[in-house]
Amino acid sequence: MKKEPTPYSFDPVAENFLQLALNFEGSLTFLGAVELDIFTAIGDDFKTADEVAEKIGASKRGVQRLLNSLVAMGLLQKFGQKYGNTNDVKEYLVRGAPNYIGDFRALRFLLKTWQNFKDCIINGKPTPSVKLSDLTPEDIEGLLFLMNWRANRQAPEFVRYLDLSKVMKALDFGCGSGSFGLELLKQNINIELVLFDFPEIVPFTEKFVERKGFTGFPKIISGNPLTADIGKDYDLVIVSNVLRYFSFKNCLKILNKIFDALKRKGKIVVQETLIDNERTSPSFATFESLRLLLLTEEGDLLTETEMLLLLKEAWFSDIKTFKTSYGSTIFIGEK
Repeated sequence: MKKEPTPYSFDPVAENFLQLALNFEGSLTFLGAVELDIFTAIGDDFKTADEVAEKIGASKRGVQRLLNSLVAMGLLQKFGQKYGNTNDVKEYLVRGAPNYIGDFRALRFLLKTWQNFKDCIINGKPTPSVKLSDLTPEDIEGLLFLMNWRANRQAPEFVRYLDLSKVMKALDFGCGSGSFGLELLKQNINIELVLFDFPEIVPFTEKFVERKGFTGFPKIISGNPLTADIGKDYDLVIVSNVLRYFSFKNCLKILNKIFDALKRKGKIVVQETLIDNERTSPSFATFESLRLLLLTEEGDLLTETEMLLLLKEAWFSDIKTFKTSYGSTIFIGEK
């Protein structure tokens, strides 16, 4: 397809830089459409701008311009004066669809933190400081929705790397929605499962567990990951996407705590998105590293070398690594 000319086509280098600077326009247009429930309002039908505006309680003038931009972005189709969703939009952005991913409430919170980007770079830490207690229940539920959506699709592959034949008691440390731990129960309902996270998180963990039909099965406990009593005599402990939020020193403290909580020959399973030794690749990991700078006092992505060093310093042995199809690395170590 031939590229359409733009007001800056006379200078392709400048055009590229300007496009980078203006990418926020497309992002905010998309997020605004999702927040206004434009795609759900259209549903499986074709509707005019008047019909969509009436359905969402907005002005025709504003809605028509938004709909036309969404057509240009490839998210809607337009026939005459009517607009319709593409097949991908119907599957992922219409409420009630099996793969619905349109709960982007958490991104409003992230957007606020990015507005402090320059100060954060200058100070080397979140400005102002961001604490879990600062988040509203809506922020937390929105964050967990996105994590749960992703984890539900990753969990079946995740458990394929595990030998559950001798697992009687397991802990999902920093469980979030509990998806990875609950996947163990799908494989063996007799596993004694414990889910652990911050006190601010576990009320939402309970909701997700109930929605998945496991009410009463896992024990759910809460506390500070560095100081809480997490129990003992575990055959398996899952630590998925947790260590990135802590300094190297505190990561080691967490791993030592887990080592003590495991039975002899028990296994730790750590899952993390890694960054390369130069800390410049993969590109999505560099942005995740920036997000952690914006959100945490000490967090960052680990390299594979750092992760292996942590596990060895925590006295884990026979360490095996697996690369998943969804961009993370799984480390399995034995006590």
